[in-house]
Amino acid sequence: MKYFVIILCTALGVSLAFAAGNDEAAKRASLRLLLSEVQAGAMASEQYCALVFDDHTYHFERASRKMGKDRDRKIFEGELVKADWDALNGILDSPELKDLNVPLTAPPVVVENAHPFAISISRGATFQNMEFFDNSGRKPYDSQLKSLMHWWKSFRGSRMQESKAQADSRCSLDNSQGIYAH
Repeated sequence: MKYFVIILCTALGVSLAFAAGNDEAAKRASLRLLLSEVQAGAMASEQYCALVFDDHTYHFERASRKMGKDRDRKIFEGELVKADWDALNGILDSPELKDLNVPLTAPPVVVENAHPFAISISRGATFQNMEFFDNSGRKPYDSQLKSLMHWWKSFRGSRMQESKAQADSRCSLDNSQGIYAH
């Protein structure tokens, strides 16, 4: 009987924890923007990743990486003030960015001056996805991306409150295809 009570309590606890996790996920607003950047260096690289949600909150990760592994990863979470939210939405909803069509390409085996960027913008039921492996790949789209890049530099350079939150899997780098940076 004692074991039955222990098993029942454990099952109930697991069920409650699972339900609480689902409630937490349900409370999280839809993703509005994902922006990820990797600045390759000679000895290490810096990765920056921001997730901005429809409820004006954000999740930002900054990592120092060496040989494909994190040496240090910091996580920041907060809420965009109305003026910043409105400015970002103005950029994301601008016709020049909305109408931008960047063809998806497979990563080359060798990338000279690697500087990967991934941008995903919610467009209702779909996402507008753009991926660039280096600055020269992004160059033809500079005029359409200028405002977003300016916002991005300002955002990632701003002071943010460090969080104890876990890293978000959407910010993890895909290591399924090796790229040699030359």
